[in-house]
Parts: sequence; structure tokens; C-alpha cells
Amino acid sequence: MTLLAEIQHVLERTYSPSGIDLGECLIGRERSVQLAGLCPGAVGLAEHARTYIRPVGDNLRIAIYYDPSLIRCLEEEDPRESISHRNVAALISFIEEITHGVHAALAFRSGWRHWESEQFACALEAQARVDTYFLLVRFCRLLGGFHPQADIRQWIRDRLFVDEATAEAPARLAKRYRHARKLARAFLDAVIPLERGERVCRIREFRRLSLAGKCRLARQLSH
Repeated sequence: MTLLAEIQHVLERTYSPSGIDLGECLIGRERSVQLAGLCPGAVGLAEHARTYIRPVGDNLRIAIYYDPSLIRCLEEEDPRESISHRNVAALISFIEEITHGVHAALAFRSGWRHWESEQFACALEAQARVDTYFLLVRFCRLLGGFHPQADIRQWIRDRLFVDEATAEAPARLAKRYRHARKLARAFLDAVIPLERGERVCRIREFRRLSLAGKCRLARQLSH
């Protein structure tokens, strides 16, 4: 199983089958440039990893682009064998695009059609941070054979929530990322201490909610 397929499998086992094979949605740089011109929301997105979500008639088209340097980093140090400062940033970017694809497909299957909504985009970003945290913890647990100690979990959080260089990003994107980071941190602070069964239920509830609903749930759980 490829790394992409393994991550998609874990996400769908947690939530629900998406009905797509994201391995078939990978595109090269030339196609990424073409899609960037067709998707206004792509302006200002990271150059090394992007997910394109585009409705075509009654269908949803999803495409994922990874810069060759990102893939090369993960091939040189496979995160299933080792996670360090050398590959963790690439792994985070790799996972986040997969979560975007899975959750967009699940939203489409549930009837969502407002793909230009800024609230939806922010919700996807917050969800990606939450999912990526637990996936990174899972990788570390499999590597060590036990649940990562507190210092490793804190290292993961530090890497995941490091402030991106958004000075050059459009104000809309900078605001989206700040809001998503704040929401994801608040939700993680609330659910990490819970028993595993309840934590999984809350994570699944979080996914089903709109951005406003996610914010309300995070506040509710933090009290």
C-alpha cells in the first residue's frame, strides 16, 4: 500500500468511504498550472502542495499536486520508518492535501455544493489540522510501538501549528489560515484528554459540522 493510500484508508476508516481513489487524482506541474487558471481560489496557495476542487456539471473533480521536491523528501526518509525534522514538514503538507480531498468528497456525497464558500474552505483547513495531528501521532506510535510521550506530542503540535509565512499571501488566505489554526488548536486541547471512544465520537461530530458548528463544539468542549 502506498503512503497516500494508507493515509486515505485511515481517514475513511475513521469517517466514511469517500468513493474516490485519490491516487488517481494526482497531477503534474503542467496540469496544476492549467487548473490554477480555472480555479480563482487557487491564487496564493502553496506552490509545493495543492488540492483543486472543481464542480463540473453534477460531478466533483478533485486533483492533487505535489512538487517533486516534496515527494523526494518523503522517499529519502519514509515516515513509516522515521519521522524527524528532515521530513515532518513535507509529511504535514502531504497529509493535509489528502484530508482536503477526502473531506471534499464526503461533503459532495452529503449534498454540499457551495464550493466557493470561504467558510467551507476554512472548515477544510481546520479539519486538516485536526486529522494531521492524529495521523502524525499514529505514525509515531507505530514507529515506537507505544503511544508517544508528552514531549513527542508537543513536538508534533509545534511543527503542525508553526506560523506559516503568510506575509505574501492574500489577506483572505492569511485570515483563513489564522482562523483554522486557532479553531484546530482549541478543538485538540478539548478532545485530547478525553477517553478514546468519546474522542473518536467528537472528532466524527466535528467533521459533520459547518465552520460555525465546529467553533461552537470547540467552545462547548472546552468548558
